[in-house]
Amino acid sequence: MSKKDWNEVWELLEAKAPNLMNRYISSDNVFLPNRQETNPYNPEASNFSASDLKKGKPGQWIPVYYQKDVPENFRRNNIVPIRAGSAEFFFYKGVVFFDLESVSFEKIDTTSIQPIENYVPSTLKAKFQRNENAYLNKAVALGYINHFVDNDNLSVFKKQIKTKEHKRLLYGQFGKIKTTNPLIFRTSKGDKTINPGFQFEIDLVLENENEIIIFEAKTGSKPFQNFSLLQLYYPLIYLYSILEDPKPIRTIFMDITTLNDNEIYRMVEIVFKENLFDELEVLPAHIYEYSGD
Repeated sequence: MSKKDWNEVWELLEAKAPNLMNRYISSDNVFLPNRQETNPYNPEASNFSASDLKKGKPGQWIPVYYQKDVPENFRRNNIVPIRAGSAEFFFYKGVVFFDLESVSFEKIDTTSIQPIENYVPSTLKAKFQRNENAYLNKAVALGYINHFVDNDNLSVFKKQIKTKEHKRLLYGQFGKIKTTNPLIFRTSKGDKTINPGFQFEIDLVLENENEIIIFEAKTGSKPFQNFSLLQLYYPLIYLYSILEDPKPIRTIFMDITTLNDNEIYRMVEIVFKENLFDELEVLPAHIYEYSGD
C-alpha cells in the first residue's frame, strides 16, 4: 500500500532538489539527510517529515515493516525509509529485513517439555480470535519460551521458589510505547537521532535477575519469509535508554504459524553487537509444534 507513497516521496525530493537521490546513492553516506546532503525543505532538520512534503496520513505510509511495501527503485539501490520521530523519517542504505528462509531451525520434541503449570489456561485454548500476545502467552504456558531461552534452567511464573537456586522470568513493560526522549539509531558507519514523540509497540518483555528478553511475534497461516529488524531494534534501544540499572538485553523473533488445530512456533535469537543495527549475530533457532490436547 505504501509503495505509491514512497515513489511519490522520491519524486517530491527530486523536484525540490534535483538529483538529490542519485547523489545520495552514489555517495558513501549511509543516511539521508546527512551533512553533505541536507533536507532541502528544512536544512536544520536531522530528518524529513510528512509536513515538509505536505503529505497527509503519515501513519499509513511512513512505517514500513514489510519488504513488499518497499518500491523496486528503493530495493534496487539498497535504500529503506526508517521511521524516526512523529511523522518523521530518514533514509538508510543497508539491510533492514531479515531473511528467515536463511535460518536452519532445529525441530524440538515438545513431548519432552513440561508446561509451566499442570494445565494450559482455557482462555488460551479456546477457539476465539487470538492476537500475537495470546500466542506468546501460550508459548510461555506450554514451556516453549522457557526451553528456548535457557532450556530447563528458568522457571516462568513458578508459584513456589524455596531457594535462590532458581531463576525466574517476570513480565516487564510491553504494549504501545510513545517516547519522550530521543533515541540513537547506531550503525558501524554512523548514528542517527530518532526524535521524541516516536510511537512503536513491544509484543512481550520477560526479565529475570540477570537479563531482559524482548520478543517480537508474527502470526499467520503461512510461515513468514522475512521481518523488519526494526521491530526488535526499536524496543532494544528504548529499554537501554530508560533503564536505571542496565543489564543485558536479548532480542528474539517468533513466527507463529496456525492452521486448523496445529500451531508451529519458530524462534530465532538475533544479537545486535554493541547495539549496532548492522552488526548481527544469529544464534541457534528452534521450532516447536503444538497440536492441541
